[in-house]
Amino acid sequence: MVKNFTTFLSIIIASSLLISCINEEPKQIKQEKKESNLKTDKVEAFVGFAFLNEKKDSLVSLAVEDEKIKPEAATHAIIENKITPIDFSVTKPESESSNGRQTSHNFSNNGGTFFSLKEQIKEGDFALIVNQKFIDQNQILPFKKINKETNEQIKLKIAKQYNRKISQSSTLAELNNKNKAQINITLFEVKNDSALAVLTYLHNDQLITLDFPAKYDEMSTWRVDDGGVFDFENLQLLSIFQSDKSIKIATVFWGAEGYNLNFYESVDGVFKNIAEAYGYSAPL
Repeated sequence: MVKNFTTFLSIIIASSLLISCINEEPKQIKQEKKESNLKTDKVEAFVGFAFLNEKKDSLVSLAVEDEKIKPEAATHAIIENKITPIDFSVTKPESESSNGRQTSHNFSNNGGTFFSLKEQIKEGDFALIVNQKFIDQNQILPFKKINKETNEQIKLKIAKQYNRKISQSSTLAELNNKNKAQINITLFEVKNDSALAVLTYLHNDQLITLDFPAKYDEMSTWRVDDGGVFDFENLQLLSIFQSDKSIKIATVFWGAEGYNLNFYESVDGVFKNIAEAYGYSAPL
């Protein structure tokens, strides 16, 4: 009788612990939680990421937040700020002979959803894959890539916004519109161990910011093995869009071991991360 009671009591305690674990609050994640952007309903705008092969006639999708796309969700690719139609080819797993890199040299060995390009592409390594609804809702903004020091007036505006001394600032792009909107990247001086770089979109008096805060480390601050340096050349613009409500930008951020593809949308003067994918590309 005592043995049976002990067994029953053990079951009750184990059940209580299990329920406690299930109800336990998840650990806080420093990164902002992103709402899933992978919509397969053709009524909703869709955006994903892909990289091209060496011939630039095919592309393969990259998983966004570990979610895979359905082929029917993507009808066009946007490469170097230009739209081109695509056709679904095949979805397949990664080959056993793959070296694990998401690069053009290992293209055919990758797993994912493959598409062919209907038009010849001469430039570009990455693509946004979208549907017609995305194209209807977002106007592509042409821009010219440049690399020059940000003018003093704009630097003063940025420094005042952050109340922080600027170490370096460069203009990455100028938009081909009437008022010549600019995109700049600014690096601030390190405060104690607080490092900060900021991407800014400036159009007339409109300033939209994207912060890259980090704890300073002489080995790896923003990216693995970056030596504590934010290399402006490693952050590149892929496309810029404007909708009725916001400005959107797509970027690639290179590191020693791989690259991040991001799609941002402006909300109340700040760029919010809407979708992100990572590719491993460490040198062999």
